[in-house]
Amino acid sequence: MGGRLGKLFKLLELRGLDYIVLGGQPNITYFTGISKPSGCLLVMRGDGYTELLTPLLDYSRVLRSVRSNGVVVLPYTTYEVRTYSEVISDLITYVKSKLPNGVKVGVDLNYVNLTMYRLVSVLGGKVTDISSDILSIRAIKDGHEINSIKEALRIAEDALVRLLSDLGQGVTELRAVGLLEKYLRDLGAHGVAFDTIVASGSNTAYPHALPSSKSVVSGEHVIVDLGAVFHSYSSDITRTVCVGNIPGEVSETLNAVEEALVVAEDYVGPYIRVSDVDSKIRDVLSRYGLEKHFTHSSGHGVGIEVHEVPRIAQGITEELKPGMVITLEPGVYVGDLYGVRIEDMVLITNSGREVMNRLSHKLQ
Repeated sequence: MGGRLGKLFKLLELRGLDYIVLGGQPNITYFTGISKPSGCLLVMRGDGYTELLTPLLDYSRVLRSVRSNGVVVLPYTTYEVRTYSEVISDLITYVKSKLPNGVKVGVDLNYVNLTMYRLVSVLGGKVTDISSDILSIRAIKDGHEINSIKEALRIAEDALVRLLSDLGQGVTELRAVGLLEKYLRDLGAHGVAFDTIVASGSNTAYPHALPSSKSVVSGEHVIVDLGAVFHSYSSDITRTVCVGNIPGEVSETLNAVEEALVVAEDYVGPYIRVSDVDSKIRDVLSRYGLEKHFTHSSGHGVGIEVHEVPRIAQGITEELKPGMVITLEPGVYVGDLYGVRIEDMVLITNSGREVMNRLSHKLQ
């Protein structure tokens, strides 16, 4: 068995499991290629036989969309459908009937909805948590995934460039969000990776600022944090845009943040500890007396989900590996006064790194 299901089968053998049962939209997308599956369960048994259980209402699309060879797609429903007899009427009972007494079942406990909770409850001591194993598999991207992420990033950068002419024309933060998300769609995005952030002036002091009806005016800076989805893969980029002449303190802080980002980008590579990457950023900010104002981690992995492993932070000994795609995002937030942040995406290669962004760190 090859491909991504082959990776799952190897995990099954490595962990000494009899079955693997996976839920969660990102996992189903990763292992089957289906975009935005809803309510699916993937069941693999010890000989590799794999069933994908999908709600009846999505059965035709899922059957047509599944890209992994050897997956048997079966419909289920939570309500009676008299005109469709070949349907699983009780999902939990069906899955449990597939699992003989005493078997060892691997489950990703990162994705526990009501269905998975009920299933885990009836399986009891048979369950082994394989969430870390699944995240590790998904952390290493293949060529198709990398190309999709690069296209998602290109779309996001081009949308941000389009927005620049709108800023300073009396547009509100909320209007800017609407324009950005329109531009993303116009440029080919299949969706947004997360809630777009546009924060201006003192609103930039909050890392996860909520866009408001405040107008963007000349003499302010604006944090724009956005991401596109392309063929199920996400991008994540942040730029601090200067609208006219901004205060000297803000400009100096922006220079320090850019320096921290460049130092980190020059440092990252295969088998570097992520905590050491975080330290490089904090060391630069410390020289400017700004470290205490850096209140979040230095980055994260990106893939089907916009936040994946590894998390770039202190206390994490995980090493970067070839094929990982990460963000680096130093930021400084001074009281309720102002904040700045710059975020790039970086591919870890066998020999070093590739900064995937084409857009300048400083925009006006």
